[in-house]
Amino acid sequence: MKTTLFFKKSENSDLVLHDMKMKLSLAFLFIAMIAGFANLKAQTSKIIPDSNVSGSFLSPLANSARTYQMLIDDTQLTPLVGKYLNSISFRLLASASAPWPATDATFSSYQIYLSNGVDPANRQLDFAANITGAQTMVRTGALIIPAGSLTSGGDPNAFSYNILFDTPYLYSGGNLIIEIRHTGSNSSSLSTHAVTSTNTSAGYGTLFSACWQASGSVTNGNFTYIKINSLDALGVKSVTIDDGFSVYPNPVKDTLYVKSAKDITEFNVFNFAGQKILSQKNSTKTPQLNTSSLQKGAYILQMIDKEGNSTSARFVKD
Repeated sequence: MKTTLFFKKSENSDLVLHDMKMKLSLAFLFIAMIAGFANLKAQTSKIIPDSNVSGSFLSPLANSARTYQMLIDDTQLTPLVGKYLNSISFRLLASASAPWPATDATFSSYQIYLSNGVDPANRQLDFAANITGAQTMVRTGALIIPAGSLTSGGDPNAFSYNILFDTPYLYSGGNLIIEIRHTGSNSSSLSTHAVTSTNTSAGYGTLFSACWQASGSVTNGNFTYIKINSLDALGVKSVTIDDGFSVYPNPVKDTLYVKSAKDITEFNVFNFAGQKILSQKNSTKTPQLNTSSLQKGAYILQMIDKEGNSTSARFVKD
């Protein structure tokens, strides 16, 4: 005898199926969002030059006024093309016996300019003649380097303190000039690890070169080892951030709070054109930013900790 079974589709089964589809859709959306955030917050760094030869130079962190121009050939910067340069760092000599500075070092003015430039082989002892196109000021104002920020004990030593830019710089290719103008500090002078101008085997004069000025004329300079840091894009994750950071409420009306395991010392707010429109120091245990002066819209919040590291988050002003 043949038996035929009939199943009746119920309203409850439709609801269960619909609920499952919704959950799967939300799960795929969440995965896509996480993947997108991972791409946006990716960072790229480049150390120039890629060597470890013995040499030193005083200009970047001298305790008296300096203007220091570093020329870098575009072949050394390929990983940074299309990225936003957001900080630089230097390192101590391998022979350094202790971290620097012994106490906080304060530069009353520390300016950094970026631009395209001539080939290092065509460098002149004339700052303006080396620049092609317009210079962009990416950092200005006082610079405080906390005690012990540049570490010792390595060969080579670490690039352990980042000098952050006020405004990220979109590098689109070409030879790059980094020009530093500072007024000196209240600390001892520091000679950083560098390639001497006579060391052509390391690339001086072809891949990179430098010149500097104190109170006299512009003269030839050694090339300080430099680490250039960048972000792939300005937009980053909006609520929860790496390393236990979170910002709330988001959207915000007047006060934006930050939860962090690190000591936040400064806030900077950028619009999506990369312009800094608000800056605020922080000394509270529960970091908070007054956003009442901002117009409605989306912004990038840059948070700087006491070691000079930065983390960014996207937030919306309501």
